Amino acid sequence: MSTSALLSSPAPAPLDRAPRPLRYALCGLSSRGIHHFLLPLLGRSPLPGDDYRALGEVVGVFDLDAERVDAFNRKQGTEIAHFAPEQGVEEMIRETRPDVLLVAGPDHTHCEHALAGLRHGLRVVVEKPLAIRCEEVRAMLKAEAEGAGEIIVTHNYRYASLSRHLKRFLLTGRLGRVTSVEMTYNLDTEHGSSFFFRWNRERAKSGGLSIHKAVHHFDLVSWLIGEPPETVFAFGRRHFYGANGALRPRGPNGEPLSPEATRQACPYFRHHHAPKGAGANGRLKPSWDGLGLPYNAQYQGDAYIYDDAIDIEDTYSAVIAYRGGATLTYASNYSAPWKGYTLAINGTGGRLEATNRTEPARTPHPTLKIHPPVDELVFYPLFGGRELYQYPKGEGSHGGGDPLIRRDLFLGPDEESRRLSLPSNSYDGALAIATGEAVWRSGAEGRPFTIRELLDDVHQP
Repeated sequence: MSTSALLSSPAPAPLDRAPRPLRYALCGLSSRGIHHFLLPLLGRSPLPGDDYRALGEVVGVFDLDAERVDAFNRKQGTEIAHFAPEQGVEEMIRETRPDVLLVAGPDHTHCEHALAGLRHGLRVVVEKPLAIRCEEVRAMLKAEAEGAGEIIVTHNYRYASLSRHLKRFLLTGRLGRVTSVEMTYNLDTEHGSSFFFRWNRERAKSGGLSIHKAVHHFDLVSWLIGEPPETVFAFGRRHFYGANGALRPRGPNGEPLSPEATRQACPYFRHHHAPKGAGANGRLKPSWDGLGLPYNAQYQGDAYIYDDAIDIEDTYSAVIAYRGGATLTYASNYSAPWKGYTLAINGTGGRLEATNRTEPARTPHPTLKIHPPVDELVFYPLFGGRELYQYPKGEGSHGGGDPLIRRDLFLGPDEESRRLSLPSNSYDGALAIATGEAVWRSGAEGRPFTIRELLDDVHQP
């Protein structure tokens, strides 16, 4: 298996553990910001061993929704200082003097907030995606190279238990040199449609799903095979959502229905929202923070999955070539019967396969609900019998990856994390963004894109 300077870059060093706890400031009181950062730092995580209150102090939150921050403080019995957009991230940094800036707001805010942290020489932890376009990525890498700050990207797919088992197997060398990878990623009709109810549906805010979501997959493959991507050719289409969505209910002459009539007849609404008590004329609000916090400042009113404002794709197919000669055939579908992915890695020594299904209770197919309570890898040697490997599933969200990435973020990478190259730096994040941008641009322009032309001079490690 080939390696590269990029993917063997040093893991972040542990922060200086002075007698005082480190000071953390958060940009974006999102569900991710709450559960991935704040609750563990406050000692409120439900997972054993996921308590970092002795190591970290939350000193400020930057968010446009004062009502939401106030409600969080009331429910948690905290007094975390709130900073509004008119004050700016810079003022929060000057007043609270954090050691680490956590960036977890909407994707289009990541670049601005990270640059503010870098200007102050901070360690900046950015939720994936690093940014929404390569123009921003180039500015972020330039600022990092010229200053004292550092960027870490939370590519938590690397940390999932199945991903780590795959990586360990590849490191044994039994697969030989990787020749090709096949990956199909599906989101079921509930999770997939959720992106089209909210800000993710606009490219100017999310970069599209080839960036917002698929950077998980592009980073995973590069990390697994130890090769950076070089050339991308892809197709992207919008089939299910937007004004011409395939399942959009219409009148007898093909005319659009009223919002209430649309929801009454819409299969997504009937299957996923009506059973939960949502009326056809009700307003759908995000509810996944688990704390019942208000979400009024960013709420988009009666936004629905067939709106004209939707300008991103819901289906992708791509071929990606890597520096060492391997290729990836990739497909993703955001209105599928089941959620998860299939992955196969072919090498000069055989074929390695894995299937990951999540949220089985939501699938309409009972046979798919019966899936093993373990992670499974299947290896087919070129000249040998089928080998099945089973491992305990990881505990915690994202396949057990979130608790482990928090451990590395708050304590520093341990020996196993370094051996597997689990921590992800700014350049890893840049490659994933460039791949995602190349996917949607290739589909739009009908030509291949190279990573070099999107990242310019920063392409070289």
